[in-house]
Amino acid sequence: MRKLSVWLLAFVLVFISIGCSGCGPKKPVVDDGVKKSVLIPADQAKDAGDWEFPVVANSGEFGIGDTVRLSEVVKNPDVKVVLVDYWATWCEPCKEEMPYLQEIYLAKKSEGLCPLVITIDNSEGLKNYIIKAVKNMKWKKDGKPANITFTIPWDMKSESKTLYGIGAIPVTFLVDKNNKIRYQHSGFSEELVEDLKVAIDELLAEK
Repeated sequence: MRKLSVWLLAFVLVFISIGCSGCGPKKPVVDDGVKKSVLIPADQAKDAGDWEFPVVANSGEFGIGDTVRLSEVVKNPDVKVVLVDYWATWCEPCKEEMPYLQEIYLAKKSEGLCPLVITIDNSEGLKNYIIKAVKNMKWKKDGKPANITFTIPWDMKSESKTLYGIGAIPVTFLVDKNNKIRYQHSGFSEELVEDLKVAIDELLAEK
């Protein structure tokens, strides 16, 4: 009976090992073991177009003033990758995502990452509320201040959101030096944040 129990335990452990062989983060690879690019190929990427919006919080980053124009940021020699993200004060997943974007920004700012995290709150009377929301943003996991410093443009009429055909938010894009959208995802999760980090590193490394 004891031998049977030992063999049964061994079988269960082997089964669990096989069943979990695909657990954890999945690394995209090709047959020869080389990682695939997570980026949209440059020759297949869509143009990001152009837009200009007032800045509701954190002007001054990369020389950005009271308004920000996408084409001017792309042309800035200090900027290599533009991260365009959409959020609103009523969007809980968006607010949960913001501290992660700040963390990425601090890590990659010196390499040329410029986030433009666009709010689509649609009332002019919400200006002070937006500013306060950005200032008081916290990590959901521990309640610590996020200390958001990246630029917050305001697309009050959802003009660029319509341009890109965006439905639900948050939505995140990476725009390269040729004004092409090289990466995008919708929603928020820690797994998507990790995917975004990989995409940023890859795009920053492009010549």
